[in-house]
Amino acid sequence: MSAIALSLLAIVTFLATAVGTGLLRPWLVKRDILDYPGQEAGRYVHKVPTPRGGGLAIYLALIAAWTIIASKSPDIPTETVWILLCSLGLAIPAWVDDLGDVSSIVRFLAQIVAATIGTLLLTGPLPVFQGLLPPVLDTCLTVFLWVGFTNLFNFTDGIDGNAATKGMVLGLGIFALSIFGGISSGLAELSITAAAASVGFLVWNWYPARIFMGDIGSVPLGFLMGWLLLCLATQGQWAPALILPLIYLTDSGLTYAGKITRGEKFWHPHRDLYYQRAAHDTEATHADVVKSILLGDIVLIGLATFAAQGIISLSLLGGALTSVAVIAYLRFGFRQRDTQ
Repeated sequence: MSAIALSLLAIVTFLATAVGTGLLRPWLVKRDILDYPGQEAGRYVHKVPTPRGGGLAIYLALIAAWTIIASKSPDIPTETVWILLCSLGLAIPAWVDDLGDVSSIVRFLAQIVAATIGTLLLTGPLPVFQGLLPPVLDTCLTVFLWVGFTNLFNFTDGIDGNAATKGMVLGLGIFALSIFGGISSGLAELSITAAAASVGFLVWNWYPARIFMGDIGSVPLGFLMGWLLLCLATQGQWAPALILPLIYLTDSGLTYAGKITRGEKFWHPHRDLYYQRAAHDTEATHADVVKSILLGDIVLIGLATFAAQGIISLSLLGGALTSVAVIAYLRFGFRQRDTQ
C-alpha cells in the first residue's frame, strides 16, 4: 500500500472511530448502559455515571481498516484475516458483558481458544522464544503470555484515556520500528491504523471522559496489539516487543506479585495498580497520570528502535530503568489527597 493510501486510510479510521463513538454514546445512555461510581468496586476511578461500550467503534473501525489492508497489501502476515476472526470470538462475549453480564469463566475460555488458534497460525520465520524452547513449550508459553497480555491491557482501562493512549503508543511504536528498525511494512500498516483508531476514541475518552471503552474495546484491542507484538518476536525483534509495553507490564507485575505475596485474591476487581492509586489517592487528575506514563512510553519507543538495530542489552536496561522511574513517580511524585 502506498504512503498516500495508507495516510488516507489512517485518517478515515480516525474519523470513523471518532464519529462512531459520538453516535454510539447517546444510544448507550438511552439504554442505561452506564458505569456508576462504585458500581464495580475497585476497578473504575470516576465520579459521575458514564456510558461504557464505546470501544465498539474502535473495534469496528479497526476490522474495516485491517480488512482493506489485507486485500491491498502483499506484506501483511498471511494469518491476519484469521486473527480478526479470532478477535471476534472475544468481542462477542465482551460486548454482551458490557450490555449485561457474562461469566468470567466463559470470557477466559474464549481468550484461551482465540490465543491458541492465533499462536498455531503465526507464520513468522522464528518461534516466539527464538528457538530456545521445544516447540510444544514455546506454543504453550505463547498462549499463556498472549492471554495474560490481553487481560493486562484490559486492566489499563481504569482511568480516563489510559487504555486508548496505550493503543496509540503501541501502534506508533511498531510503526516507528518499520521506519528505523527494518520490520515488515505490513505490520506498519496494521499498527498505524490501530493507533489512528485509538486516537479517534481519545476525542471522547480523554479526561474528563464522556464515554468508557468497556471490554468490547479493551479486550479485542489488547488481543490484536498482543498479536502485533508476537509478530515482532517471530521476526527476531523480541527485545522491542518486550520494551514497548514495559511500563504497564512493570506496574502489573509489581502489583500482582505483591498481592500474591500477601495472599490476596488478585483476580478480583481492584484499584491497586500504581496508575489507579495515583489517580485515586493523590491530587493528580487522570490526565496528569496518563501524561506521566506517556512521557515514559515515548522514551520506550526510542529504546525499542535502538534494540531493533542491535543495541539490545543497553536498550533493555534503559527500558527497565525508565519503567521503574515512571512507577516511582506515580507512587511518590504526586501530592497525596487529604482524606480528612
